[in-house]
Amino acid sequence: MNPSNTDSVLIKTVAVDLKDLLQLSVIPDSVDREDLAKAIAPMVSQLLNREFERFLQLCYRLDLGEGKVREILNQSPPEEITERMSLAIVDRQLIKVHFRKKYSE
Repeated sequence: MNPSNTDSVLIKTVAVDLKDLLQLSVIPDSVDREDLAKAIAPMVSQLLNREFERFLQLCYRLDLGEGKVREILNQSPPEEITERMSLAIVDRQLIKVHFRKKYSE
């Protein structure tokens, strides 16, 4: 399998995982991490703005480090927080899926 196919499979796996974790009805077939981050951004924004406790629980379930969350919340311009948090969530899931795949072989 070439690297781009591997990346595509990882992104699709992450998309399914995030769809379940965020309880989304649909998620588009994403081709890259940025597209996937944009797809989950509305839910991340809702959690950040209206259900912060649930957002923190999600971060815990995703194993998104407290330091990373604080860094994004404290050092990002307000208009970029949702985008950066969405990318951090996608990146963390990509790492988890990569290691899950690596150690299951």
